[in-house]
Amino acid sequence: MRYYHQAWQGQWQLIRQREPVTSVINNEQTPKQLKQQLQLAQQLTLFAKNKLKLPVNGNFQTYTDTKRPFVVWNVFAAPQFSTQPYQWCYPWLGCLSYRGYFTEQAAQQEAEQLEREGYDTYVAGIKAFSTLGWFDDPLLNTFIYFPELELANLIFHELTHRWLYVQDDVDFNESLATTLAIIGVKQWFADREPQAVTRLKQRFQFDLEFSRWLLSYRDQLEQLYQQPLSVKDMTTKKQQLLADIRISYQQKRQQQWHNQPHYDHWINSQLNNAKLATVATYYRWVPALLTLYNQHQGNLDQFMKACQQLATATYQVRQDKLHKLASAAQ
Repeated sequence: MRYYHQAWQGQWQLIRQREPVTSVINNEQTPKQLKQQLQLAQQLTLFAKNKLKLPVNGNFQTYTDTKRPFVVWNVFAAPQFSTQPYQWCYPWLGCLSYRGYFTEQAAQQEAEQLEREGYDTYVAGIKAFSTLGWFDDPLLNTFIYFPELELANLIFHELTHRWLYVQDDVDFNESLATTLAIIGVKQWFADREPQAVTRLKQRFQFDLEFSRWLLSYRDQLEQLYQQPLSVKDMTTKKQQLLADIRISYQQKRQQQWHNQPHYDHWINSQLNNAKLATVATYYRWVPALLTLYNQHQGNLDQFMKACQQLATATYQVRQDKLHKLASAAQ
């Protein structure tokens, strides 16, 4: 009950403080850059409604300044000798591999409690989230100043969650939102700035390559955890593998990833099972879903209907179909 109380209080604060975007834009005291970004966000939202057929309704029609750098802080956890994420289950949402708090202090307290129980933990600041249609989500100061490409990606991503969400399948939900955002950003920039499409493709390919590289180490850790070792020996070998990740990353940064600093801080800060458990959630099924999109010759309506069919299938049937699509993508 304490958790749901803070969640309601945090959400109510976002609702209570929001202002109509038109009012903020027309206010003479509003900084010029904020006005421009809000106008851009309105254009992106209209594009999402008309071209991507996403249910905008009242979303992103208001603005809230949270007076902080993140809107929530998510707690991730995993056992000391496993990369399988700890699960929290919620009414209507199903089970998720994270728990969100509206203050960093509350998130850290939850992480400390889990650590006392023997879990690895990871606390991450989050710039945006979707209430999945329970409320009209406002634009936030935490992301409104993003460059155009990143802002478009975020808006399309979050609106996709409002359109389609499957209980107990985080990987599918996030991969679908990532995929539809990629499609949307390509269409948005096609007639505006073709170079941005090239940058998007390069970033996507890098994110996918990074995820696959890190997953190989996560698999090595899982293999280690299956061995009949003492706690002391297991801990030593675990720390060696985590150190190997950093060494390998630095080597790649000096070679093929020399222009890709996006994960420097993520790698160089604490690494543990909880952090590694978050890998690939946003990209696991993206190649499969892009293959599905191409199978429909880029017809967005047909692709979205196919995704709805996947969503209504059982978890195992959905997994089997996505695995086949992923194989076809290789």
